[in-house]
Amino acid sequence: MSNNIYTVEKNSREGDVSLQIPQEVIEKIKEQNDIVDIISENVRLKKSGRNYMGLCPFHNDKSPSFSVSSEKQIYKCFSCGEAGNVLTFIMKHKKFTFLEAAKYLADKANIQLQIEGKEDNRIAKKKEFLYSANVEAARYYFANLQSFKISKEYFLKRGIKEETIKRFGLGYAHDSWQGTINFLRTKGYKNDLLYEAGLVSKNEKTGNMYDRFRNRVMFPVFDVKGKVIGFGGRVLDDSKPKYLNSPETMIFQKGTNLYGLNFAIKNKLQEDYMIIVEGYMDLIALHQYGITNTVASLGTALTVNQARLLKRYVSKVIISYDADLAGQTATLRGLEILRNAGFDVKVLTVPQGKDPDEFVRNNGKEAFLKLAKEALPLIEYKIKKVAQGINLNDGNELIKYGEKFAEILADLNPVEKDVYIKKISEETSIKEQALYDLLSQVMSKNKNENDFVNKKEYFRTKLYVEPGYLKAERALIKLMLTDEFYDQLKNVINSGDFIIESHNKIYSLILQGKKADNINIISYVESRCDDIESSKEWTNIKEHEMLAFADKDRLIMDYIKEIKSFKLKLQIEDLRKKQNRFEKEGEIEESIRIAIELTKLSEMLKKGERG
Repeated sequence: MSNNIYTVEKNSREGDVSLQIPQEVIEKIKEQNDIVDIISENVRLKKSGRNYMGLCPFHNDKSPSFSVSSEKQIYKCFSCGEAGNVLTFIMKHKKFTFLEAAKYLADKANIQLQIEGKEDNRIAKKKEFLYSANVEAARYYFANLQSFKISKEYFLKRGIKEETIKRFGLGYAHDSWQGTINFLRTKGYKNDLLYEAGLVSKNEKTGNMYDRFRNRVMFPVFDVKGKVIGFGGRVLDDSKPKYLNSPETMIFQKGTNLYGLNFAIKNKLQEDYMIIVEGYMDLIALHQYGITNTVASLGTALTVNQARLLKRYVSKVIISYDADLAGQTATLRGLEILRNAGFDVKVLTVPQGKDPDEFVRNNGKEAFLKLAKEALPLIEYKIKKVAQGINLNDGNELIKYGEKFAEILADLNPVEKDVYIKKISEETSIKEQALYDLLSQVMSKNKNENDFVNKKEYFRTKLYVEPGYLKAERALIKLMLTDEFYDQLKNVINSGDFIIESHNKIYSLILQGKKADNINIISYVESRCDDIESSKEWTNIKEHEMLAFADKDRLIMDYIKEIKSFKLKLQIEDLRKKQNRFEKEGEIEESIRIAIELTKLSEMLKKGERG
């Protein structure tokens, strides 16, 4: 990588293209977009001493805690901990990628943003051909729908209007082995490209090509920019499979896209939540009834990448999958993925086992929105799932229920525990005290888990009182910027040693920057902090106030010891959870093995803390 070039990997919002923006252009963008002016467009700021103060836009701020420095060109919230520069603010506030934020600010300052693509031209051209082949196929399927009465009636009988058919580009692949191939050949597309696009299949023995989709109503799948990237097809008879999707291609990955997200964004999200459904028809029906903040997971279980994509647009999710067993299992998997991604998660259950499509057609928009409003929070849904099939008159089943219930409550705060225990006690024959006793047993098994900040909770929640290891990591990185400490720290810290992932990224950037000659290391690192977390942490590192010290070696070792101690605590936490699981499953040998490991780690922790 050359010294003056910044490289960014574009994400799924704009395609997987490696791009380069000259570092001096990034600096120019920041210089010509005063942070006070940009933030003032969205936040009311008032001069307070040398800085400006206002209500933080990133949390429910009751009194001004959001500080913006014109001098330093940074912002920081003293309540929730958000921080960054003008690019960070635009990324965070508008849910933009780094590239999109740079484009947005460049346009404001009338700066020409020349972007050089490193991607092989041959690959770029191939992608464009795949996109265009899909568009032509979509037009072909749409025209077929108008010509074949049986396919059109499928949608009309299910209450889909003509305007909705046009909006979603719905179509029909007629019952022919060569219809799509022959049409696209007349448009100049070769068989190999059609095969790569997933529009045709190949007989492995003979090598003959034939249409992948036959006698199916067709649903074009769009990416967030509205490009056709693939298709889903549903049969009109009883043949299998009922639904058939495009295979994974260079432009279509099911686990990184959400069906209908482009339409949801186009309609502008009025509220900070998205409804996730399973199927094409569920989504189309809800959109037709004006419930446009809806996406579908393309018939697969939700993935981490889909959650990250959704996180750019909303912070709350209501998941509404089919009420059958498969749907419930998918819901539980999706809940965990969404919860771990930091969403406020609720579950919408459609009455009488109906799917969202059928319910909204029979009951209308307001009835469905009422279901959304009454959606169960994650904890209540889990409790409801645990209670299903329990015979309240069977003592053994009640005990099992109580134990599972206590495990769900273990991570809640005292007030929430009291509320749910009272509620469950009233609904069952279990006394409140018995539930508290069960809860105590669960808590005692994990009694040391609350001795330090839980890593998942820390990453999900911004804390004003920051743990010691976080300050230690920031201090070590700040010391790395000086020639006096750089060589020493480079020899005792390896890539990946830091607990915070953005710190590992910044550490690697410092190593890269220091190898280059005649560069401003601060500017070098800052221009390459291309995501919200690394940009925020870089701001915090620059602003970190170092302790006065006489013995630099002792100070460095204290910082490193703080980080190692926290890592040991995390290891101990994970091992205790494994031990609890093995004990429940009766795996005595594994439990003993872990107990020995725990003893060793606990001794190492004590020795380290004694110094």
